[in-house]
Amino acid sequence: MTVKHLLAGVLIASLATTVAAQPPKGKSGRGAEPLKRLPQNHYRINHGGKPYYFWGGHFYSNSGGLYVSITAPLGAIIPALPGGFITIGTGPDRYFYYGGVYYRPTANGYVVVEGPQQTEQTLPDEEDSRRIIIYPAAGQSEEQRGRDRYECHLWAVQETGFDPTLAESDASLREDYTRAMGACLEARDYVVK
Repeated sequence: MTVKHLLAGVLIASLATTVAAQPPKGKSGRGAEPLKRLPQNHYRINHGGKPYYFWGGHFYSNSGGLYVSITAPLGAIIPALPGGFITIGTGPDRYFYYGGVYYRPTANGYVVVEGPQQTEQTLPDEEDSRRIIIYPAAGQSEEQRGRDRYECHLWAVQETGFDPTLAESDASLREDYTRAMGACLEARDYVVK
């Protein structure tokens, strides 16, 4: 099995995570249940003079003491993408998609944008596919798995200088990135094969 196969497996696993993490009903990121309290790891976002909250791939607004899931406000910037996002396109034409919402990279994180005219997903060819299996040995939730994958991705990029989401990354560092990603996930009580 090659590193190309491993990265394709990560992408395929991300696709599966994204489908499972999408809101059950509603449009453009809406559909999550109202919350009485947001978890500590939520992001507060000020956009258009209004406070919004981002957690678990959903935008929330405070309404009568409850945090209600809302349609993602165009132009709002989140500092990090939720685990399980899908990359569409390459280079400067790249979009990130999660839960019915499209994002583009910006200096401060990722900005909510309208989707591309044509959403043709770029997947590696069969020769490039290698599936990485990650088992949550400590019973980590789907949300925790997504967060761990993302945080390990950030660490692996920093450690190796390779970012699989950037077309201009040095492909010779791909194997180092894959090993770093596996080491990080194993340190967080996942079985990686």
